[in-house]
Amino acid sequence: MAYTELDVWLKEQAGGDDALRAAAGIVSGLAGVARDISRKVARGPLNPGLEGRSLGDIFAYFDDEAGKAFMQALKAAPVARIAREKGGMEDGTAGAPVAVTLDALNGSSNIDANTSPGTLFAIWPEKGEETFAQPGGEALAGGFFIYGPRTALAFTLKGGGLQIATMDPETGTFFVTAADKALPEPHAHEYAVNASNYRFWDPAIRTYIDDMIDGADGPRGVDYNMRWSASLVAEAIRILNRGGIFLYPADSRPGCGEGRMKLLFHAVPIALLMKTAGGMATDGRVDILEKTAERTDMRTPLIFGSREEVERVRRYYEMPLGGSRSPLFSKRGLFRF
Repeated sequence: MAYTELDVWLKEQAGGDDALRAAAGIVSGLAGVARDISRKVARGPLNPGLEGRSLGDIFAYFDDEAGKAFMQALKAAPVARIAREKGGMEDGTAGAPVAVTLDALNGSSNIDANTSPGTLFAIWPEKGEETFAQPGGEALAGGFFIYGPRTALAFTLKGGGLQIATMDPETGTFFVTAADKALPEPHAHEYAVNASNYRFWDPAIRTYIDDMIDGADGPRGVDYNMRWSASLVAEAIRILNRGGIFLYPADSRPGCGEGRMKLLFHAVPIALLMKTAGGMATDGRVDILEKTAERTDMRTPLIFGSREEVERVRRYYEMPLGGSRSPLFSKRGLFRF
């Protein structure tokens, strides 16, 4: 089977819409930068100047290199403004039809553990000062690159499906290797959560996870596997390929009451992909794509994956006391499902 080059695919799909053409061109430009970043990540400590450096210096090196490279590409593209997760807001080309939010290298601290980092982005219609106050569902495109055993791009253009493009490591060319991809049904019996935060969760999340842990002996009647790689893009690509659910809820630790994920930089790109693939992303109660950012660094809880499971979490929040395990709500009680 012959795969279509990403640049060819983007030109064909953008059509005559100026904003979509701009978005397609930006995705192409980001892919060119991602090719170079993936090679730097693969070289690890072999990159010039990193010999004998501390881990903190190495992480800073990769963050800095990725930030500079992506910003250079975006400054040369028809982008009116750019908001970076690390770096704040910068103006681009005056009068350009789109704006971009970008986390240039999410998970750089995972590099020493040889766990996949990535780049997350969303492309928005330019609306002046209100650009990044639009609901996430208004974004024109979004996705992420993952720098793993293979470098890949998961993305969607508004009105189209979810596409996966894979980079040929010999040439650096991206090819669309999965078109109009959907989450598998039935979904995998897997969930991803940082269980070390269990004692800080609210009752709804605790009870949901308790029911997963009880497996075939509990109200779910099925055994589940827990996954946790501490890499957002690695969790997301697994769910896109295998189904399941990811949870990073709010908790009672100082500074975590509003969640830990950045709405514009992390949650919206993931939510766009999940919705396009037939899944869902919420903060536990509200659809991520309905939320608006009060400020560019606004945080949110993030729960995403197979629609059935994400909606189930929302029902736990609607139960009295989050379905906590009093005798009334036990696995033999009236309110378990």
